[in-house]
Amino acid sequence: METEAENIFRLTNALEETQDSPYCAAVQQQSVLTAILDIVGALVLILDRDSRIVCFNRMCEKVSGYEFTEIKGKCIWDFLIREEDIDSVKVNFERILKGDFPAEYENFWISRNGSERLIAWSNTAMLNDNSEVTHVIATGLDITERKLTEQRLQYLAHFDSLTDLPNRTLFYDRLSHVLGHSRRYNQMFALLFLDLDGFKFVNDSLGHDMGDLLIKMAAGRLPKCVRESDTVAHVGGDEFVIILPLLEKAREAAVVAEKIMEAFLTPFYLDTHECFVTLSIGISVYPSDGDDIDTLLKNSDIAMYQAKDKGRNTYQFYNSDMNTRALRRLKLENNLRKALEKNEFILHYQPKIDLNTWSVYGVEALIRWINPQYGMISPVEFIPLAEETGLIIAIGEWVLRTACAQAKHWQDIGHKGLLMSVNLSARQFKSQNLVLLIENILKETGLSPEFLELELTESVVMDDAEAAIKILRDIKTMGVHVAIDDFGMGYSSLSYLKRFPIDRLKIDKSFVRDITTDPDDEAIATAIIAMSHSLKLKVIAEGVETNGQLEFLRALDCDEAQGYLFSRPLPVEDIESYLKTRKVKSGL
Repeated sequence: METEAENIFRLTNALEETQDSPYCAAVQQQSVLTAILDIVGALVLILDRDSRIVCFNRMCEKVSGYEFTEIKGKCIWDFLIREEDIDSVKVNFERILKGDFPAEYENFWISRNGSERLIAWSNTAMLNDNSEVTHVIATGLDITERKLTEQRLQYLAHFDSLTDLPNRTLFYDRLSHVLGHSRRYNQMFALLFLDLDGFKFVNDSLGHDMGDLLIKMAAGRLPKCVRESDTVAHVGGDEFVIILPLLEKAREAAVVAEKIMEAFLTPFYLDTHECFVTLSIGISVYPSDGDDIDTLLKNSDIAMYQAKDKGRNTYQFYNSDMNTRALRRLKLENNLRKALEKNEFILHYQPKIDLNTWSVYGVEALIRWINPQYGMISPVEFIPLAEETGLIIAIGEWVLRTACAQAKHWQDIGHKGLLMSVNLSARQFKSQNLVLLIENILKETGLSPEFLELELTESVVMDDAEAAIKILRDIKTMGVHVAIDDFGMGYSSLSYLKRFPIDRLKIDKSFVRDITTDPDDEAIATAIIAMSHSLKLKVIAEGVETNGQLEFLRALDCDEAQGYLFSRPLPVEDIESYLKTRKVKSGL
C-alpha cells in the first residue's frame, strides 16, 4: 500500500510527464499542483534543498492557520517550538539530502493562534536525472487529540480521576517495588491504611457531590504530610493507603500518623457547610507484620478497625491480638445474622425505683445474646456490630415487640401501672417507618401506649435536632413516653432541649460513679436535676451501686434511680419474683 508521500510522489511525477518543462517548472504551476495536494487528507509540504517551503496544501492551512502566501519561502523549523525539535529536523533534512531517509518522527508545530499541534511526519525525496535531491515532500498527520487520549488513558490506568492520587493499580506496583527493594537491602517500611471517620454521614446527609468534594479535599491534605519519596494512594471510597519506605524505626510511622491527624483538625468547607472530619489509621510494618503484600495490607486494615474501636480519630499498630479479635468479629457477624431465626436472643429486665415511694415504677428491657459457641455475648460487643451491619433494625424490632408483649402479660397478671422502657438505636430512630412500627406493635400486643417508654441517647436526638423534634412529637402524640439516655455525655443545646417533647432525663452512670468524691460530677448531677425540674421533667440516675451514691442523689432531690444497688438486669422468671416482693407504683 502506498504511503501519502509515495502517492504524492507518483502524482507529481505524472504531472511532470505532462509538461514540456522540467519538474521545477511544474511546481510553479501552483494551481494544478495544489489541486493534487488538496486531494490528500494529510498535511503536505514541498521543501527545496534549503528546507524552504515551496508548496503548501489546504490541510496545512487548516492546521496552522496560515495561508500559503504568508509562509512561502520560510524554513520549516520556523514553525517549530522546541529547540530539540528544530535540531532534530535539521539533522534529518541533512540526511535526506545525502540519500539517507529516516523513519517517521514527531514534533510540535505552533499555529497562528499560538496553540501547539503534535504532527507525525514522513519524508520522500524527489530526484533529478542525476539522482540528486531537488525537493523533499513532507507529509504529516495531526495526532494531537490521539496523543491526548492516549495520555489520558495512560493516566486513568494509574491515577484516580477524583483525587489525582495514584490508584489501586499504581499503588500495588509501587508497593511491590518497595517490598522487593526492602527484601534485598533488609530495610524497614510501613503501610498506613486510612479511613475517614463519619464519611457515610456526610455522604448521606449532604449528598454524593459533597461526599466527592470531601474526598478530594482530604486527598489534597495527605501528600503535604509525607515525603516526596512516599506514596499516597486513593484505593476507593473513603479509603487511602500510604507507603513509607526506608524507615529506621517503626516510631517514624507514628510521627507521620500524628502529623496527618493534626492536618485534619482544620475543618473542611463543603459549599456552605463547615465539616470536621477525622481519620482512623492502621499501621503495619515490614517485616515484623508481614512479608508479602496481602498480609501487610490485611494487617494494616485490621489495625485501622482497631483504631475505630478505640473511638476513632487515632492510629493503631498491628499486633497478633488484633488479628485474633478480627477473626472473632468475623465469626460473631456470621453468627449474628442467624441469631434471630435461631431464637438466641433473650431479654433481661432491670427495675427502676421511685425514690419517694421506694416502689418499682418500671423496668428497662436489655437484650442478651446466648450463642451456642461463645455463650453469653455482651451487648457492648455485639450491638455496635449490629449497628454497623444494619442488623440492628430487625433486632430492635424484635426487642420492642417482645418487651411490649411481656409488659402486656404483666399487666394482665396484676402488675398494673408498670412502665416498660425500651432503647432505640440511632438507625432505628432514623428509620422512615419507626412511628408506624410502634403503632403496629402496640396494636399487635395490646399494650396501652402510656405503659411504653422509649429511650434515646442524647447524641442520637442532637444529630439532627429539627428532624428529631418532629419524630418525637409523633411518638408523644401516640401517648408513648420518651426519655433521653446518657444525658450529659453529648452536646445538647438548652434551646433544643426545652423543645424536645420528652418526659425524663437519665443521668449517665459516669457522673454517678464518683458523685460522692468528685466535685465536678456533683456539680453536673446537681445542674441536670435542677434543669430537669425547671423543665418539668423527671430525672433518673443510672448506675447506682452504693448507699452513699443513693443518699447523695436523694439529697439532690433526684426522682428515680436504677442500678446494682437495687438489682442487676434479671431474666423473666427472676424479675417476676422481684416484682412480687416489691410494691409496683401505679397511676403513671
